[in-house]
Amino acid sequence: MKKVLFLLVLFSSLVFANERILFNVIKNVSIPNVENTIKNAKILQKDLNAQNFTNFLQSWKKVEALYFAGDLNEDFLDTPRYIDVFNNLKEDLNSQMKMVIESKDEVNVALFKNSFKTINALEYVMFNDKHISQREKELSVAILNSMISHLEDINEVYKDYLVSKPKDEKWENALIINTLIASSYRLKEWRIGNASGNSSKFKNDAKNERAEYFLSQNSFAAIDAILDAHKQIVLKNKYYDFAGFALDKGAAIQLLMAVDNIDEMKNELKTLPKDDFTKANKLFKNAKDLHNAYYVSLIEQLSIVGKILDADGD
Repeated sequence: MKKVLFLLVLFSSLVFANERILFNVIKNVSIPNVENTIKNAKILQKDLNAQNFTNFLQSWKKVEALYFAGDLNEDFLDTPRYIDVFNNLKEDLNSQMKMVIESKDEVNVALFKNSFKTINALEYVMFNDKHISQREKELSVAILNSMISHLEDINEVYKDYLVSKPKDEKWENALIINTLIASSYRLKEWRIGNASGNSSKFKNDAKNERAEYFLSQNSFAAIDAILDAHKQIVLKNKYYDFAGFALDKGAAIQLLMAVDNIDEMKNELKTLPKDDFTKANKLFKNAKDLHNAYYVSLIEQLSIVGKILDADGD
């Protein structure tokens, strides 16, 4: 009798878990994305070339765009900034990394700042010159070791969540849409607007050098990866997902608007000269439309409260 009761409770908990959107997103999207990023980081360590760097940064952008770990465990709220400091650093990282490369200090001593062990620092080390020196190889491996460690922490948070006591379902659903909202804001303002001269901070002052991956010419690749991450959420999957939840709430039109905006952005990227933000006015408008699709149309239909976004931050 006890065995039968245990099986019934187990079955009920599994059914309940399968109806929780965030549970399914973490299991089917977040964990695979993190594990793919770890894999790509290790590949890059073994062969420091441009294509492997692009593969790594694109997989990381998917993790960053859909970062839930800080809300699931407050101890990991700042973890993304130990991996990526784009638009979150006041100092000139490139000039500092130049000194790190030229320093005679042992690698782990030279990389004494958290910002020196980020993907932004790695980009400078790998792409400041045509050839990667032995010193730069050693620095790159150490930087990647640090990032891999943080990625493994993120993966652990997600795996712990799958076996933990469920949180409030409304809170979980709000977390998903607010994560999309925050990501689309950064996409619009930071990753497109600042370089294209469309953001409030750099109005009518386009400058490609402000792009996220100017040195390696991977800024469009990063944007494309972020859009792919969004599609992992807004497109319907076989499991019960955010798209299924939105459809159940009668938000089919609003959801379709978001999907269309993503596709328009991906298509517009293909028409532009590589990483040329001086011609990205339409791309910025598309990004603004995507942000509004989440922050105005979709969130209203879902009756979820959106987070207030800082003009200069998250």
